[in-house]
Amino acid sequence: MSFMSGYFFLGGPVFLLIVLPVVLRFFPRRSGIFQTWLALLAAGFALFILFLFNQSPERLRQAGVHRESWIMMAAVMAAAEIFYFKRFFSAGAFQETRQKSEAQQLRHDQIFHAETEISALKLKLAAEEAKLQESLRFYSTVRDLAECVDFEQMKKVLEREVRQAMPYLSGFVLFVVNKQKDFLEPQIQHKLWLSDEKVQRKLSGQARIEKKPFFYDEAAGREFLVAPILSGEEILGVFAGALETKGAQGQAWPSREEMLVCAATVADELKFGLLKTISFARLEQLSRVDGLTGVFRRGVFDQRLDDEVLRAKTFKTTLGLLFLDVDHFKNINDRWGHPFGDVVLKKITALIQNSLYETDFVARYGGEEFAVLLPRTNEEGALKKAEIIRRRVESEIFYQEDKNTKIGATVSIGVAFFPKDARDAQGLIRAADEALYYCKENGRNKVASRSELNI
Repeated sequence: MSFMSGYFFLGGPVFLLIVLPVVLRFFPRRSGIFQTWLALLAAGFALFILFLFNQSPERLRQAGVHRESWIMMAAVMAAAEIFYFKRFFSAGAFQETRQKSEAQQLRHDQIFHAETEISALKLKLAAEEAKLQESLRFYSTVRDLAECVDFEQMKKVLEREVRQAMPYLSGFVLFVVNKQKDFLEPQIQHKLWLSDEKVQRKLSGQARIEKKPFFYDEAAGREFLVAPILSGEEILGVFAGALETKGAQGQAWPSREEMLVCAATVADELKFGLLKTISFARLEQLSRVDGLTGVFRRGVFDQRLDDEVLRAKTFKTTLGLLFLDVDHFKNINDRWGHPFGDVVLKKITALIQNSLYETDFVARYGGEEFAVLLPRTNEEGALKKAEIIRRRVESEIFYQEDKNTKIGATVSIGVAFFPKDARDAQGLIRAADEALYYCKENGRNKVASRSELNI
């Protein structure tokens, strides 16, 4: 064995002695790596001692190795191993190691739980953000609908809202309940027309039963998403949208439950706008319609007369005008009272309306006087219609409330034609008024045409 071998055997234990604290520093006690290293160290020392005792003293001295020195070194190393073993593998050391390990595990658990809570908070924050955006959109739509005063304005807002919130609808219809007829009337239509009266009645009936959004299958195969619009228990209208068969370019639509929730939101939005629009429509109707008789007022008649004269000029057609006045109406009010006079006016109005076509137009011109427009009629037909009205009023019996008193009433009717009797609206009014004045001056309860008068 050479001189260098002795230094190798001497340096090996010293190197292990130096490396031991480093291993203890960077590897946890009782870890697999540390225990493996410790086993290899013990095996190395055992082999080294066996080597020393299996060699003759002469060969060791020739190699420069003194057995006594190496035995001393082995004893020192053994003492160091015992020291380290007691230091790091005693009960206290195990307790310290366990506590540190538990503390480290606790920190890991705390970090894990903190990260889990942060993730949950992020998801909750995202959900709250989505709700906030939905609330802002809802508020914006309600505000825009609340600013609408007619259905034309509502249509623009509703088209935008449906396009954003319900892209799975190919078209929609907004029905409004007609209280007088107890029927749904389509007020807003966008790429969808439901004019079938049976379908409308089915939707109205089911909406009154459900009072919440539902799906409706038409016999033709189309499916509708329907949402009643409620104000308390009262149904103001019905929103109906036709469902697309599938999303564009493979787009997946929301679930049916989500569609129903969205429809309920749209119905809530529409409620505010619909209430205001209906209120404005009623106010406008009140300003246009006479409260007693239910026919249009003088201002509406004047506008309609201008429109009809312009249409007659443009299309080279005729226009008839009737002026009706209740004969001796002041005497009726003076003798039987104004409430009974109101009854007479309402009954005469009904008789006039029942004698006209849907294209004709009737208005209360003032007091007991009425005006009737007859578009595209000839003189003979207008005179015949005026005579029918006169006879019906003459044959009618008007009862007082106690029905113990009955009276009769008559009307005088002046007739004028455009363009035969006048060239403009004001001229037509003067012509009809002159014919009416002729009836009053010549016995009343008759019909006179301006073209037949020699005045």
